[in-house]
Amino acid sequence: MSTLSVAIPAYNEETNLADCLDKLLAQTRPIDEIIVVDNGSTDRTIEIAHEYSARFRSVRLVQESTRGIHHARRRGLDCGTGEILAKVDADTRVPSDWAENGMKFFTADRGLDTDFAALTGPFLLHDAPMMERQKRLAEKSYRKLRNGGPIGSVHGPAYFIRRDAWRRIRSDLHDNEPVWEDLDIGLTLHEHGFRVYFDPCLLAESSCRRMQYAPWRNIGYGLGGLRTARAHRNRRMVVSMSVDLPIRLATYAYFWLLFRPWDHESRTWRPHRYLLPLDRTTRPQLLDEERLAA
Repeated sequence: MSTLSVAIPAYNEETNLADCLDKLLAQTRPIDEIIVVDNGSTDRTIEIAHEYSARFRSVRLVQESTRGIHHARRRGLDCGTGEILAKVDADTRVPSDWAENGMKFFTADRGLDTDFAALTGPFLLHDAPMMERQKRLAEKSYRKLRNGGPIGSVHGPAYFIRRDAWRRIRSDLHDNEPVWEDLDIGLTLHEHGFRVYFDPCLLAESSCRRMQYAPWRNIGYGLGGLRTARAHRNRRMVVSMSVDLPIRLATYAYFWLLFRPWDHESRTWRPHRYLLPLDRTTRPQLLDEERLAA
């Protein structure tokens, strides 16, 4: 029977880590190993991870001193002992059948014995407004894949990857460059002859905090797709990302206008939030990503 290891990169995630772990520990198919990768946190992230590791044998804490999601993700997947590895962001919540559905894919004929090396699914924003509309837009976006099928890359908040494939591609990833880590994985898998499968049942819920960042502060992040394409010398994608960039930046501005005043605790819009600084639980992660994208 195949085993599953899940890595959670975490930097100052004291407000999110417990919820993420609770969801992973409540799976219909128990996860064999959950690895929290502390990336130099200065809040209670390490304390929370220790509390869970003391209560649950499947949870353990490792540390990665080199700052950045790329390095934390690498550390977590490298430490995984399962035949199937997975990465889940600390601000992401997965449904109770997420692990079961993921492992079913890899134990079926199309999983371990084919060129499908990774598995991903759609995601919504749990702390954003209009959840039902989000679902409709997601379904419309993936209309061609409503029954599942090959897709170009994994989606960052949550994905699975075979350990043998990870070991094949890990040395060719661009961890020290300001690239999108999920697209980097997808393109590197393709270059090694592997494919990624999209399963619409693997719905995860992530955070909208990236979209609460002012659009001009997201320019560096928005350039990540173009930088990823250039790093892989993928001319076709360079052209596509260049054309897409103005639309992407305009989208960041739109969502900032929509999400910045949203108070997800009271489920109301509060316009005065435009004038307030991002709270301390949001800024550290975003500032770290901004540093990498600079």
